[in-house]
Amino acid sequence: MGFELHSFDAPGAHQESIVRKYMRAMFQSGDLDSSGFSFFAFAANLPTNCNNSQWAELVRKIERCVDADILDAPVEHRCFKPNEQDYSLFKGEQFRPKGMPAMGPDTAAQAESVRKIMCIGDITPDYNRCAACTKPNATSRCGKCKVVKYCSRDCQAKHWKSGHKKCCQKAVENCTLRSVLNGGNDWLHITANECEAIAKGLRSIQQSDPLARKFFHYFDAVSNLGGCFVG
Repeated sequence: MGFELHSFDAPGAHQESIVRKYMRAMFQSGDLDSSGFSFFAFAANLPTNCNNSQWAELVRKIERCVDADILDAPVEHRCFKPNEQDYSLFKGEQFRPKGMPAMGPDTAAQAESVRKIMCIGDITPDYNRCAACTKPNATSRCGKCKVVKYCSRDCQAKHWKSGHKKCCQKAVENCTLRSVLNGGNDWLHITANECEAIAKGLRSIQQSDPLARKFFHYFDAVSNLGGCFVG
């Protein structure tokens, strides 16, 4: 058992430079092979992972180099990563991140290998779209989970009856970053500001510490992608 992290937002064309910078850093540090560097179009919601002991070590490092005021500040409503069932309509290339290199037919085998390494499924949700009809720029949010969005009350009602009722997880109230980091594989959200603070803390030790370097680059990237979920 280990830990996976997925960014909140799937990187779009305007964030291509962020993903390129992250993938280049991972390639140079040996955390991603050369085939993966060309195939980050598969990184729908930017991922990384580590084992349990690495995570425990990383949390100790974060607790030493990030301000206690940030670690212990409660977030009013901290949401869970939505279940894939919530976004069952989000399949196909139309939902892949735009602006990333296209996949060629001769790279299918390598791409599938990268897909498995990155733990990326067939569903590519966009949390700013309506979960019921996929329209962009949805403005209404589920009052319970605080993350799944809708374009209308009608869509929300239909989606609740069709499956969201069974998998909706109530956002945790007044939850601190420290409790998320020490809490296990819950798929809770770490906010963009918290990711920025973690990256800033790890920056000071990443030159001489491979684990800190890997996660410095990751948290630095996802601070521009809406934060991340930890599971």
